[in-house]
Amino acid sequence: MQILAIDDDPLMLHTIAMVLEDSFGEIHTLEHPGLAQSLLESEDIQVILLDLNFAIGDSDGAEGLAWIKKIKELRPHISIVVLTAHGFLDIAVQSLKQGATDFLEKPFSNEKLTATVQAALNLAHSQQNLADVTSSRDLLVHQANQTGSMVIGKSGSMDKVMNMVAKVAGTDASVLVTGAHGTGKEVLARLIHQQSARAAQPFINTDLSAISSGLFESTLFGHVKGAFTDASQDKAGMMEAANLGTLLLDEIGNLPLELQSKMLAALQNREVSRVGEHRPRAIDIRLISTSHKTMEMLTDPVQFRQDLLFRINTVHIELPPLRNRREDIKPLTEHFLALFNRKYERSFALTRPQLKELQDYHWPGNIRELRNNIERMVIMDNTDVFKGAGQDQASADNLYEVEKRKIAEVMERHAGNITRAAAELGIGRNTLYRKMKKYDL
Repeated sequence: MQILAIDDDPLMLHTIAMVLEDSFGEIHTLEHPGLAQSLLESEDIQVILLDLNFAIGDSDGAEGLAWIKKIKELRPHISIVVLTAHGFLDIAVQSLKQGATDFLEKPFSNEKLTATVQAALNLAHSQQNLADVTSSRDLLVHQANQTGSMVIGKSGSMDKVMNMVAKVAGTDASVLVTGAHGTGKEVLARLIHQQSARAAQPFINTDLSAISSGLFESTLFGHVKGAFTDASQDKAGMMEAANLGTLLLDEIGNLPLELQSKMLAALQNREVSRVGEHRPRAIDIRLISTSHKTMEMLTDPVQFRQDLLFRINTVHIELPPLRNRREDIKPLTEHFLALFNRKYERSFALTRPQLKELQDYHWPGNIRELRNNIERMVIMDNTDVFKGAGQDQASADNLYEVEKRKIAEVMERHAGNITRAAAELGIGRNTLYRKMKKYDL
């Protein structure tokens, strides 16, 4: 439940929901922002589409501008896309100054709406993840000296990983981080950036699994005004936005072969050409890529271009699954308990037998699954909601578990190839990727 549309026109809300549901799942709708506070407190809303006028006869956008400020104070990492009538560009500019992310002039096309929401969602994810890393730095990050020596966990396998990070962070070498979902690949990428000489420059996270083929070039390389229908203004792509900083190509192993050549050309030439523009723009970026696929899968030329693999893989770091670093479960659990007890103003604690149960569980969803379970326990103030060991057949047969097991089975059969697995399951790649995140697969 990530997207909320607020407009006093029920027909507009219905249209927005219909257009966006295929790409983003269920869309929340409200007819006035005054109704949004309880929803923001109970749901993980990350993007708000907001009309600016809610009283009959109003056209100055004052009410909507005031609500932008209130919403950003309540949830600073939310992306707000303003919906404005054609010709009211000055109000749209004011909304950006108040904290809005982007604006759409009515009427807008379905393609423009979807692309704008996707960009806003990417920005919200990036800002929230950076905030999470900062807030948990007392556990996950230890700076031993001025250049910093990042330490995550106490296990020997993580010591090896962090020794590699310490060696590579100060260089501009391209890094490929592999590991199962939930092992902390993006967190590690951010730590490398924070340890680098580019730390004060942008860190741009591009989730390649969430970008459709039709939007790939526009999203990565940008476009100029008039390049295609509804390209009403020049827009920099994510590669250009990362100039002088770090570009994270998240889940690069899911990039279709026909798009891998375009990515390779941009990385080799260190330049991008915006869609509709023939003048290339030079880029200076530090490249970090991640993939849940193993190196064995990535070295299969049927799945991945080997010349692109050579380009992104100067240094390879493999993150171990949590089941192979059980000595880290206790400190991670203690950290998450402290984090969520503070967040929810609780004082929940685990007994030794309960902690041992967590340490004995195999954690297929890795750190993300552990975090979700600890948060659930703190909220409910008991360990009965632990979704790991001790599940009986009745719970294993519920719809949640059936779908989770089926997706895991199909993904294993196709060696992690999301495109092939999605085709067998009869759903889109984006839908499958969202479900995998939901089930910590």
